[in-house]
Amino acid sequence: MHVFIILSIALSTAFLYARTRWKSMRMIDRDSFKVKLMIKLGIPHLLRMTGLSEILRVRYLYHFRACNGYETLLSNTGMAAVYAEALKFQIRDDDVFIATYPKSGTTWRQQIVWLICNNADINVAKDKPLSSRIPFLETIDMTDNVSLGIQTLEKWQKNKPRIIKTHLAYGLLPEDIQSGNKCKIIYVARNAKDVCVSYYFFHVMNMLLPHPGTWSEFLKNYSSGNILFGSWFPHVLTYWEKFQTDKERIYFTTYEAMKKDMKKEIVAVANFLGKKLTNEQIDIIFNFCTFDSTSKNKSTNYSKKCQKFMRKGEVGDWKNYFTINENAAFDELYNEKIKDSGLDIPFEM
Repeated sequence: MHVFIILSIALSTAFLYARTRWKSMRMIDRDSFKVKLMIKLGIPHLLRMTGLSEILRVRYLYHFRACNGYETLLSNTGMAAVYAEALKFQIRDDDVFIATYPKSGTTWRQQIVWLICNNADINVAKDKPLSSRIPFLETIDMTDNVSLGIQTLEKWQKNKPRIIKTHLAYGLLPEDIQSGNKCKIIYVARNAKDVCVSYYFFHVMNMLLPHPGTWSEFLKNYSSGNILFGSWFPHVLTYWEKFQTDKERIYFTTYEAMKKDMKKEIVAVANFLGKKLTNEQIDIIFNFCTFDSTSKNKSTNYSKKCQKFMRKGEVGDWKNYFTINENAAFDELYNEKIKDSGLDIPFEM
């Protein structure tokens, strides 16, 4: 009861404080203001400590239809406003997007790309959280100078290139991109089975995501696309198809390729971005960005409920969770969806 009283006071204060300009504010700016205030008042921590964060978790997904007709599922109605703003987001020629389906090595790739674009400056990479260096397009600013989203990107210095994280399907990317305007998109795919396992444990850890249910229930929803960010198949395959005809603008790679030869990937991404690195800089990035190093770095990895945001990073970990029948059923679905695409991502190495 005390928590709800505090929450009510916090929200009332927010409304009173901002009432003079509240009507003129966009929905995402109102939401950002409220979230920042709640964080300053310690509400999220209090909810976790009392166990109410689990009780108040989202149980259902919301259907969203963008103005261009693209449909997906969201975990709350507030996300619809962010998605609508993301679609209108104005890109710049020197923007670099890092696009992935969730749990596909996004954080790992972000660190590599940021270092390539910033002359292998590992001192800043050690000290500043990755979320403060690479804003997340389809989120709001949630804390000052730490967890940054679309508002920060909109105010970004004109002479300072932006590196932008997104999990958006291609059909939900800014209309500027879909109309052919130039920027750079680095898309990272990961084999669908390992993604499913990692995504399941991320749902277990993250109270802001819908409750995952049992492993079998989650796998069923994942296979049918009844999940946040939708089905893995169209997400990956659409970027793959766009890559085939637009290799100047899109670089398509895989998590498994990074695991197999990370130094080769560093060089390939640098060439794609037109960045000239010395051999010394390549070695610095390679040594700093091994999965073991990245997972131990507090600027890129955090813990909740005794679980790490970055877990094992293994290829083939799915074998510890899929039953024989589940694997056979998923293989049948996978082969049907992937056939004739030319996409080949190994399930084991």
